[in-house]
Amino acid sequence: MLGNIASVGVGALLIILGLAMVGFVFYTAYDAYRSFRVNVEPAASIAEAITVNSSILIDMLVRVAFLAIALAAGSVVLSRGVDLFRGCPRERG
Repeated sequence: MLGNIASVGVGALLIILGLAMVGFVFYTAYDAYRSFRVNVEPAASIAEAITVNSSILIDMLVRVAFLAIALAAGSVVLSRGVDLFRGCPRERG
């Protein structure tokens, strides 16, 4: 009985933590969407334009990768919290 109370408490804490992580990711993504501005520098040829402006693409890809990893971590924490809150499938039945 005491183990169930502890697992429900830890599960609720993990649910709150997971929701906070997922909420932070969505807030960060929305803020980045609202504040993103592209400053493309003019170039003489296509190759030079790609070379000069590739830093914009690399920076954007790094940010998207960070958000994807943070979202995956938040969803794992949230799912573990739900599992603990409801009780493991082996314990339910």
